[in-house]
This record gives sequence, C-alpha cells and structure tokens, in this order.
Amino acid sequence: MRKYVGVLCFLCLLAISSLALASGATIRTYTPFADQDPAAQQYNDLMESWSSETGNAIEDFSGTMDEAYMEALGEALRAGEADIVVLPVGSGVDTSLLIDVNTLLAAAPDSGIRIMDGLREDSGTFLTPVRFNWESIYVNTELLQQYGMTAPSTFEELVIDCLQLSQLGVQPIANALCEWSEIVLDCMAMMGAPESSYGTQESLDGAVNVLNSLVLVGAFGQDPWNATDMDMETRFLNGEAAMRFDTSDLAAQIPAEKCNAYTVIALPGVDGTLRSALVGYPNCGLAMTKACYEDSARREAALSFAKTLLAGNLAAIGEGTLGDSINSLSRNATGIVGVLYDHNPETFEEWSEQVIAQLMSSVSAVQ
Repeated sequence: MRKYVGVLCFLCLLAISSLALASGATIRTYTPFADQDPAAQQYNDLMESWSSETGNAIEDFSGTMDEAYMEALGEALRAGEADIVVLPVGSGVDTSLLIDVNTLLAAAPDSGIRIMDGLREDSGTFLTPVRFNWESIYVNTELLQQYGMTAPSTFEELVIDCLQLSQLGVQPIANALCEWSEIVLDCMAMMGAPESSYGTQESLDGAVNVLNSLVLVGAFGQDPWNATDMDMETRFLNGEAAMRFDTSDLAAQIPAEKCNAYTVIALPGVDGTLRSALVGYPNCGLAMTKACYEDSARREAALSFAKTLLAGNLAAIGEGTLGDSINSLSRNATGIVGVLYDHNPETFEEWSEQVIAQLMSSVSAVQ
C-alpha cells in the first residue's frame, strides 16, 4: 500500500508543477531584432532569461520590417494578437490600437519607459525609445593612455587634450572640415549652447565659437581643409587619431577585438555640463497594444518584459567598453533633437559653407 501512496504523491507533485508552469502568461512580440540586426542575439538572450525567470512565455514574430512584415503586423494588431511591438518611428501603424506612453509610465514608473518629444505624433506619444541613430564623440582611450590622458569629460578638458596631443604630433580629432563637416557642426551646436536652444541662432553661433576654439589648438590637424573624410575615418580606425565626431554607424566598423580600446562620450557643453539630449533621430521605439493592456495577465507580463527589454543592451552595436558606453549614452538620454539641417533646411548648406570658408580664411591669415 505504501508503494501506491508514494506513486500517488509523485503524480500529485507532477500535476501541481504542470499547473504552475501553465499559470504563466504568454505574450506575442513583434520587433526588428532578427536576421542581420546587430541586436538580434541580445534580444534572444533577453527573451530566454526573462521566460526562465518569470515562468511566462513569449511567442516572438521578429523579422525584417519589409512590406510583407508590416502587413502581417497590421493584421495581428487588428486581431488583437500582438502585445509588445518595437517599431521604427513613422511606421504608419494604426496608433488607435496602441496605448499612450503616459498611461504605461503611470502603470510602471520604474520600468525605464520614457516620454520624448522626438517620438511624439499628432495623436499622442505611443513609443518609448529603444534605440537611436545619434552623433557624438568616439574616443580611442588606448591611444590617450599612452600619453597619460583619459577621455575628456568637460569642454575645457577637450580643448586641453587637443592642444597637448597636437604638440606631441598626434592627430587629436580625425574629421575633414571641407567634406562631411555637417556632423561636426551638429555636435558643436549642441556643445556651444543650451540643449533647449538647439537649432536656433544661439546654437549656430555657439557652433562657430566651439569650432574656432578647437581649430586654434590644432584639434583637426595641420590641414583639415584638404583631407577627405574617408582618410580621416581610416586614420581613426587605425589608431592614428584620438577622437572623431561620427554617427552610431561607425561602431559597426570597429572589430570586436578592439572594442575595449574605444568609447563614446556624451557631448561636453561649454557651460561645463555633459549634454543628456542626443543629436540625431530615434531609430525605433516600444509600444504596448490596447488588446494587451486590457487583459490584466498579459499586461503585467508585457510590462515586466518591457522593463527587461529597456534595461537590456539592445542600443549597443559594439562589444566590451564600446558597447557599454553606447548603451549608457542611449539609456541616459533625456531627449533627441534631430540635426541642424532639419531645423534650418533652407539655409543650412549656405551657412555651413560660409562657416568653413571664413574659418579657412582666418587660419590662413594667421599662418
């Protein structure tokens, strides 16, 4: 008899375990983190660890967001069969099927959900940022360490570092000024005036002042007027220059074995503070569907997964120190401001050419 009692107890335990496993919610996710996307592996790892830790399950429908994918996503939204979606900004999905970010923030204030003007649409804000296309300063920390220096954390330190490197015969900043100078000017406009004035005349004037200060200490080398940007990029990637203004795309060109030699820093303002707003555009953002929000079990599971997702390393393109710095830059961003051209589309090109021409003339006169 004791033998059968033992078997019955074992079967009861199995039944209880099965019920516990079955009690978790299942959520459906649609994201671009698939195929060749650099965040695909991190996303898969996050899904696996979250499911293991929470007992919830994910049916993932990530893929390349082409026309067929967006059509399938639209059908899933209309049928109430999607819970968490990660979308490119301006994707054109029916926002009436999504929950406003203000509501999500109220429901989960510690989840990492953020409200940004750069993600606002006429009907509201439905995306919280996941990844950005930004412009900032890349630093070769390994090269700086050879000269007893560290990455600058203020504008004053940046100027001093550039002066010292120039005197040592090392290229401080690898950017051409007659070709693709837009990125340099964008970043300097953010550095030279308050974040809130980006794109206004105050920031344009600030960009000119910052550029003048750096050119005077040899920050861009002896002849940045006749250099090509490809040559400057190559010099930086080959470890021949200490810093470079560039976009987030540059990180993909830094080999994994060199990622600990590079970092990205927030733009240092002339007022002594690091800028928390990013120059550039939001790449994609996270939204929750109304169908999910109205189902309490799915809502709680989706908010939990959103917190995991937003705290993850999906913003990082590189690995090691480089990846960590990119993730920190993105997670700490309080805003995204676009680029100068967007703020001044009719006058930007003429203005930028004039700035470079005047600077060339003034430097030539000094020499």
